[in-house]
Amino acid sequence: MTFNKTLLLAPVAAFIMSVGTAQAATNAQVTITGQIAAATCDLNVTNSNIDLGTVVSSDVTVAGPIATTSKDFTLNLSNCTQDGETGTVVSMLSKGTALAANTNYFNNVDGGTVGVQLTANGQAVKPNASTPLTALAGEVLTAGGSAQVLMNAQLNSTVAKPATQQIEAPITFSVAYN
Repeated sequence: MTFNKTLLLAPVAAFIMSVGTAQAATNAQVTITGQIAAATCDLNVTNSNIDLGTVVSSDVTVAGPIATTSKDFTLNLSNCTQDGETGTVVSMLSKGTALAANTNYFNNVDGGTVGVQLTANGQAVKPNASTPLTALAGEVLTAGGSAQVLMNAQLNSTVAKPATQQIEAPITFSVAYN
């Protein structure tokens, strides 16, 4: 009989001990962003998934741009909200994770030594920075108007013969003029 009482009391004791145990709460983080501008335009990209291909490490003999990976694409501006004036500066904000080894390039994979180098109309585009689109300086954007920005993406290595790695660079573009 003593054995049966022990078996019956064991679950009750375990329950009583667990009642006082605190449960860890999970936290949530939200990033909220916004921007105030004199005017802006809608954006559309000709190709939202750009594959720069696979490069053999031993083919990267020096640090720098990997020319064989260069790909062009177009960023289309449309539905601009108001007329610009002569001298209006059109700027593009590019949000994305910078490569830790060189913050001029995009790559959100930890520990990488290769990133994505972007240009807009031949001008360097850096992560989380505003780039004046000087090629549009001569154009006066009108309400409802449109324009095109010629973009280029290519891999850029910070070392010769980089280790095997993934490169991933989700980038969000926005355009404003003032």
